[in-house]
Amino acid sequence: MHNRLRWLMGATALLYIGPLMAGLGGYGWPLVPVFLVLFLLWQFILRPQNWPRQFHDWTQYQAWATLFSNAAIQLLFVALLFGIGRGIGGALGFVPPYGEMLPVAISFLSIPLARMIWDPWKANEINNILDHAIDQIAHPGNPVDASELRTARRMIAPLAELPDDTTPAVVAQHLLALSAHAKPAYIRTALLERARADASRAELIAMILHCTDPDLIVRVNGDGPTLALQLLHEDPELVALFATRLAQAMPQDPEIWGKSPSVDLLQSWLTNLANTAAELPLLALIAATNAAQPEDGLA
Repeated sequence: MHNRLRWLMGATALLYIGPLMAGLGGYGWPLVPVFLVLFLLWQFILRPQNWPRQFHDWTQYQAWATLFSNAAIQLLFVALLFGIGRGIGGALGFVPPYGEMLPVAISFLSIPLARMIWDPWKANEINNILDHAIDQIAHPGNPVDASELRTARRMIAPLAELPDDTTPAVVAQHLLALSAHAKPAYIRTALLERARADASRAELIAMILHCTDPDLIVRVNGDGPTLALQLLHEDPELVALFATRLAQAMPQDPEIWGKSPSVDLLQSWLTNLANTAAELPLLALIAATNAAQPEDGLA
């Protein structure tokens, strides 16, 4: 289990090695479309949730816009790798004597290997379980609890008026001010409710700050960090903030590990957010999670 991330990264690396070898071998640009097809096929198989699943959906403009934008990005990667390979070959003055099908085969091999290592649909099953958990904590039945929750909702309401470029430091000041008027558990629930609805960016930042605070993770019941991650909608900047803060919090208390996302869940986010601002923070969080795992814990 611990090695799965390394295996997945190694399998994915084969995808990029292919066009690099093709450029190094001096093969021409006619091979670029072949690698483009392989790169897109990898996207379809390893990230199926990003694509329409019904034929009717492909008749919509948004589906084709997504396809062409992804194709443009993958074409840029392929061309860049070809260029790097050509540059290395020119600098060394050496052309390896392998056939053109070897680089293609190496890139193609990445697809079945990566799929064997990682099931992309596991993330959706986890999401359903976590949505049910959020429902359970967001709708208390005790009248006293309901009153406290209404107070917390009123206290966090001003966060919705903050501009999108509000910094985490400013949001933290707001959270500190309202903490004197509502208990942390109800603030947490109110923030999770807003994140599930139509939360502003400042409200999402507030949820991240609250759910990754070391003291609050331990004091508030429930798996706050795990619930928060599921509500970030794969926004690279927000996920990077979440991962950075939780990685810093992880070693501060043994209880934090049990309330935080599993390594498998983090790996799925890393797969979907590769080559974004969230990649390195997620890698750091995975390392911190593995380091904090109890000797008798499960990963």
